Amino acid sequence: MADDESAHAAPQPGQATLEARRVCNATRTGIDDLLDDLERWVAVDSRADELELLETLAEQIVARLDAYGYATELVPIADRGPYVHAVLTGTGRARVALLCHHDTVFERGTAAARPFSIHGERAFGPGVADMKGGLALAAHVGRHLAEHPSTFGRLELVSASDEESRPQALRTIERLAGFDAVLCFECGRVDGSIVSARKGGRWLRVRAHGRASHAGVAPEDGRNAAHAICREALRLVELDAAREGMTFEITGLEGGIGLNTVPADAALTADLRARTAEDLDWALARIRSFATYLDVSLELEDLGGPPPLERTPAVLRLAEAAMSLGRDLGHGFGHVLTGGVSDGSWTAWHGLPTLDGLGPVGGLDHTPEEYIELATIPERAGVAAGLITAIELGLLGEPGTG
Repeated sequence: MADDESAHAAPQPGQATLEARRVCNATRTGIDDLLDDLERWVAVDSRADELELLETLAEQIVARLDAYGYATELVPIADRGPYVHAVLTGTGRARVALLCHHDTVFERGTAAARPFSIHGERAFGPGVADMKGGLALAAHVGRHLAEHPSTFGRLELVSASDEESRPQALRTIERLAGFDAVLCFECGRVDGSIVSARKGGRWLRVRAHGRASHAGVAPEDGRNAAHAICREALRLVELDAAREGMTFEITGLEGGIGLNTVPADAALTADLRARTAEDLDWALARIRSFATYLDVSLELEDLGGPPPLERTPAVLRLAEAAMSLGRDLGHGFGHVLTGGVSDGSWTAWHGLPTLDGLGPVGGLDHTPEEYIELATIPERAGVAAGLITAIELGLLGEPGTG
């Protein structure tokens, strides 16, 4: 069969493993190009409030994706840097999103003070694991898959500029409606595991309003908001471990205006995490069940937070296929639940089968020691490519019908 005919032939059983091996080898051969991209992107500081730098970085990302054959678009986002959307069109039917973000938590000047570096088998630098390493990996997965366009119908690489600071859904999530799957390239866990479930979370503030008075002269005239908020804090911490996997942490307490004044106002902040939406709703109902205090009112302010990425049957099929492909490549790993936040939670909440943690294995995110394991890059690229081919082959049902 001629080369142009084979490029458009339908994938056959076993092709997912063959494609995984091919892309793994191609990534290993072209690793210098990938690391050049990664070094270039790590060199640009990209906190969500650094709009000029985020625009510069997005333009650099688009320039490389253009060179790799993607059809690219910079999507303006109010008060944030632009999102990157980049599309590859194949001859198959599967529509798969490659989900990334290019913002970090680090201040301007960090990249100059602590530039990208390689020591032994690890690469270091601000955002190298969370998640510019995953972005570079995803870009090259698409680049190599485009050589065999029958393995997909539409690949859309999405890189957000505000993942680290945004308490609501991806701003362009509607563009992914009807996709067969989302592969999220947050870094793999330290032991190599991918992420098949994430806890949902809520960030909360409880406010108490009472009445001020002089603490020495007329304490009985006051209504102590601090007393109420402390009692509520003791009640609420009982939610920690109240259901399997649930965590509840008081993250702040404040109240009072002076050493001799009964506090009229007080507040606490808290972080709630749970495995399922049902558990979150259950906990929120109990948080709202405030005790009664004489002339002190309490109110709950829901500050938002991500929904859970639940391990549905579709997600489990993706995870099992990824693990099988990993074993075929000599890169064994498992799949885990984690409490951290990812845009994968939002795509899952919108009904898109989502598998996370497909980026390079790494760790110590958000710290000066953040790193990725270089040896895992080719194998992770192969696993992602094999998964996309498996989706085209019907791993999640008839592709292109979402």
